Amino acid sequence: MKKYLLFGLVAVGALCCKNSGVDKKEEGIKYKETVVLNDVPKASLTFFEVEDSRCPEGGQCIWAGAATVDLLLSGVTVEGGLNEHVKMCIGACKKNFEPDTLIKKFAGEEYRLILQEVKPYPKLSEPKTKEDYTILLKIEKK
Repeated sequence: MKKYLLFGLVAVGALCCKNSGVDKKEEGIKYKETVVLNDVPKASLTFFEVEDSRCPEGGQCIWAGAATVDLLLSGVTVEGGLNEHVKMCIGACKKNFEPDTLIKKFAGEEYRLILQEVKPYPKLSEPKTKEDYTILLKIEKK
């Protein structure tokens, strides 16, 4: 009897501990990859586009540059389908430009998106295509 009571308490405790993070791969989100933000209501995020003007390693630049990413938020609510693009920037971003942290209400939920890194960092000796890019994005459900 004590075993069942202990098991029940552990199960209830596990259910009560709600994780505010969104399940995603630790190695990042690849270019054009989609991750699920929420099942009900359905919401997802796609790494849609990247522009990288950061000064490459081995280069001499007068400006540090920035990496800007375009994220496509897609969802379904009782009103129908939603698609919304949001831009985020890391590096020497212009004033009043896309932030590296964004709080966004979407498809009935509020998310905090933190752009932590855009990889790979450009190198003069190794030109990259957009398909080579990965972003590290922390996603928290508020």
